[in-house]
Amino acid sequence: MAYKARSTEKAGGYDYRIMEVRLRKKNAGPDAKEELRLLMVDSSWDTLRFVQDNMEELVGNIVRLRRLEDCTNKGINESAALFQRNLEPLMSSLAASKGEGVMDKLSLSLKKALLLLVMERYQSDRDQACKVLGITREKLDNELVLCGVAR
Repeated sequence: MAYKARSTEKAGGYDYRIMEVRLRKKNAGPDAKEELRLLMVDSSWDTLRFVQDNMEELVGNIVRLRRLEDCTNKGINESAALFQRNLEPLMSSLAASKGEGVMDKLSLSLKKALLLLVMERYQSDRDQACKVLGITREKLDNELVLCGVAR
């Protein structure tokens, strides 16, 4: 959904507004869990009217995006679990070679599996993990965040 504002008249003194969109399953009870999403929109009156007139379509797009995010995360987690089971032999050779840039050549799923395996093997000792993987502490922290591995 795209729209270009025709006028420059703004609703207030700001260029953009934050809209709060609360998602809840249809026909859910009053105590059902809600998901909150924030939407930034242009403050022009035309844009605000457009958003208001097309709110159902907008919410549909937000729901589709959430489903896509869930599927992507699920696929990465399943692949990481599969790789983790089969990476044990690689750990011995990694420890011997000190990593030497191995992280840069791996897919996200394989990175996650390797990080989980290394952190488990070395009881979350980040310094030891850095030595084994051949990366800096900053690179390790970035990779852990990228792969969604909890601290």
